[in-house]
Amino acid sequence: MPDSENRPSRPSTGSEGPGTASEGRGVLLDLDGTLVDSVYQHVLAWYEAFRQHGLHVAAATIHAGIGLGSDRLIPWLVGEVSDPDAVSDTHLERFLARADDLSPTPGALELLRDLERRGVPYVIATSSGTRTRQALLSALGREDLQVVDASDVSSSKPAPDLLASAAGELSLPPERISMIGDAPWDARSARRLGMEAIGVRTGGFSERALRDAGATWVVDTPRDLIGTL
Repeated sequence: MPDSENRPSRPSTGSEGPGTASEGRGVLLDLDGTLVDSVYQHVLAWYEAFRQHGLHVAAATIHAGIGLGSDRLIPWLVGEVSDPDAVSDTHLERFLARADDLSPTPGALELLRDLERRGVPYVIATSSGTRTRQALLSALGREDLQVVDASDVSSSKPAPDLLASAAGELSLPPERISMIGDAPWDARSARRLGMEAIGVRTGGFSERALRDAGATWVVDTPRDLIGTL
């Protein structure tokens, strides 16, 4: 059966439903885990970084924090540490060593082309730092994308600062923007601003976890969103 027949329909929230280009809507897309298959590389990199600095954190516990900026993830997982920057730097080193293993998530590139073809404005909003962002965009093969990252704001997810900054690039009010992300932290940030939150399961989070965080719609991969935003 063709993919189009398997693709879930968008939930109705009004007479026309959100997400049509005629309504002047826009899209924010998370990068790390949403457009690039990178979550478990991060989990392993953090696991190794913590162990190198004498901290033992289970991989499953680390996974639950993926999507937070490192400034929030470290204290969320282990509380105060003597040198959090050193732990974060080790994670970055270990993650970049795995950069050759990164690849686009299913349908990520096709979704971007679909948005461009239909004239739907979008911006990438990522908590990643500059070097991680560059590795992710290289893996995606789209270094040309407009990106707002952690260096552009003072507070990372789940604070709404990153999404608010990215929304400013679209020149649209939050209620006319859909945020696509793979982690509960993405949905929480979006809902704090009044944005629609759509979850993709490419980060390994369950549908329930994404919905409990505020996602009104959850799909398996970016491919399921083609033609719907």
